[in-house]
Amino acid sequence: MDFGPDAERMASPSVEPDISETLLAVGASLATGAPKALFHEESLAAALVDRQGRILAASAAFAALRPELVLDETMLTRVAGAGAAIVERVNDGPLEMTLCAYALASRAEGWILPGAVRAAAAASPNQIVVLASPSHRLQRPLQAACEAFGLTGLQTRVALEAIRTGGVRTAAQRLGISYHTAREAMAEAMVRVRAPRLPALVRRLVSLAFGVLPETEEVDLLGDAWGLSTRQAAIAVLIADGMTRGETAAALGLGEAVVKRELNEVYGLLQVGSAAALARKIAEANALNWMTRSTGGDIGVIEAGAEPLRIVHRPGGGRIAVSDYGPASGRPVLVVHSSMTSRIVARGLRRALQSAGFRPISIDRPGFGLTDEIEGLRPGLHDPYPAAADDAILVLDALKLQTVDVVARGGAQFVVALHKIAADRLGRVVLVNPDPPSAASGRRIGPFGVLKDAFRRNPALIRVWAGLIGTQLTHARVSRMLERSMQGSPPDEAAARDPEIVQDYFRAVRTFATGRHTGYVNEQIDFARRGRGQPPIDGTSNWLVMVAAHDTLHEPQEVIAYWRAVLVDAQFQLVQDGGRLLALSRPHDVVEGLLNTRSG
Repeated sequence: MDFGPDAERMASPSVEPDISETLLAVGASLATGAPKALFHEESLAAALVDRQGRILAASAAFAALRPELVLDETMLTRVAGAGAAIVERVNDGPLEMTLCAYALASRAEGWILPGAVRAAAAASPNQIVVLASPSHRLQRPLQAACEAFGLTGLQTRVALEAIRTGGVRTAAQRLGISYHTAREAMAEAMVRVRAPRLPALVRRLVSLAFGVLPETEEVDLLGDAWGLSTRQAAIAVLIADGMTRGETAAALGLGEAVVKRELNEVYGLLQVGSAAALARKIAEANALNWMTRSTGGDIGVIEAGAEPLRIVHRPGGGRIAVSDYGPASGRPVLVVHSSMTSRIVARGLRRALQSAGFRPISIDRPGFGLTDEIEGLRPGLHDPYPAAADDAILVLDALKLQTVDVVARGGAQFVVALHKIAADRLGRVVLVNPDPPSAASGRRIGPFGVLKDAFRRNPALIRVWAGLIGTQLTHARVSRMLERSMQGSPPDEAAARDPEIVQDYFRAVRTFATGRHTGYVNEQIDFARRGRGQPPIDGTSNWLVMVAAHDTLHEPQEVIAYWRAVLVDAQFQLVQDGGRLLALSRPHDVVEGLLNTRSG
């Protein structure tokens, strides 16, 4: 990636002796880089306006708002004079209250904005950018959040009205149903979302409707937005997360009477009448806070409708993120992501699989994308793959799938772990360029090869590198990184010039920007520490291992030798005109390999 001159030196094989020092120096220089958020495009209510409040460009979410709700003449005048970003609350009744941020376009370059508004702001730096976070107006994003948690139609309707009105009783009145029916629907919804009480349900649905928001301490944020004291803000956060007043008092070492008094003050300051309404306002404030942070370019917006999402819960706690691309009638195939990416399946591979009658399904492994880490396991100090295999079984059961084929574009160790615990759940398996542990791979050329060697010699560098790439990801940098790292492999060089492949790769890696990279760290440490030897396993005659002759990371013969010793009865294919990006650049070859693999 393009991290400046130090990183250019780091990626050069001629400076291997000081790579550790260089990497640490680069990481230290970026240590203050904050994580970023990924917002659904439909959730961004943004506009460029002139100093009289006339709208010059606006997103669809902003156009759905009443202009008088967000365009305050006094605020526009103040920003035009000062130029600094100012955040204010605007109140037009409890249901319409929202937070807004104003800034001169020249001062809002780091804000997360839809493309049309960003372009208009760049062309008119003296005009004013306005951002709002009105979750009650985000119909489609909220519905998508409900669908991700598997809520029924009734549960979704009641949840959306509860978010808008702040309570189940008022939601029932607005929907014209009995309070008993609405209350039962919400009780079932809370079970599905794993929310202890209605405020937690509201907060989780609203947050997911905005996108992927990094975990952050919100106490200071609430003080800045509404003038809450530190104690009031701490109480508000716990109540919004589903605690009762008694539980909150115990957690903060306060008397319940003190919590009640402070909470009443919070309700007055935020002009809300319930804990659910409080939860909504906190989620909106957190979202607006991330919208106005520096984004490092185009990292912040998720394309509308780009990814299906379903949340499956672990019995012991934690969520598993799943994409089921359909169709439901297709033969299910689990598409496994690499240790550098997330569950996003490249469009070319997805189309090829669906055209051949398959139903692609992908899962974020623990610590990747939107899947939570495994509680109680110390990062880097455990085998990450058995836990990932347990997650996969939970997903298959949730989707009511007895067996599934597999296409692994990485994550071969995970597939082996899944085979060990549930071989009967696997049909045909194709491993594409499976990575051997570092000790079994002698290749040390190119940027990735140099890094691989550095990680093997000092696994502590992996965490530094993960944090570094997370702060620096942009589409332009990912494109340059692919071009440089694929040099010397003709098929990969061609793939790195394909706009769709680059965009899909960018989409698959950008959750690193949110600070969610524990899965990558765990798996890379495992690669660095795992020895050459691994006990052979049988029952893999229905497996095909596809190894590209132009792999830029490993010597093909070393890969084949390692995996032949592990998968003793598997089929092997050396793809003469394939490269590291084989699954992205030659998806039809991968699908053909899957179709032609003999059944187990």
